[in-house]
Amino acid sequence: MSETTAVKAKLIKAKSRPALVVEYDGTEYTLPGRIPSEIMTVQASFKAPKNPAKDVQEQYQRELGVALVDRFYDLVVPDTFKGVLDMEDLGAVFEAWSEHVGLGESKDSDK
Repeated sequence: MSETTAVKAKLIKAKSRPALVVEYDGTEYTLPGRIPSEIMTVQASFKAPKNPAKDVQEQYQRELGVALVDRFYDLVVPDTFKGVLDMEDLGAVFEAWSEHVGLGESKDSDK
């Protein structure tokens, strides 16, 4: 009789963040608490400059920021919110959401 070795699955608890409700111009909109994988891969598509010059670093940060906010708008902002959201306010909405979901936080920050 041959023995079979059962492999026990590793239990991974899903990160559970509640949705973020924002009030904008008197109406409430719900943004998901989940971070889409496409947002996480934006940074990988932007290679950090090897030139330490301040202006080069600032340009890199601006371009990366614009790309992150663009993906956020496409993937996270509900269509009903897009219809009323002024683009000058998009940065504030992104900042509130990214703080809520912990975007950009170090993996060690909770230890």
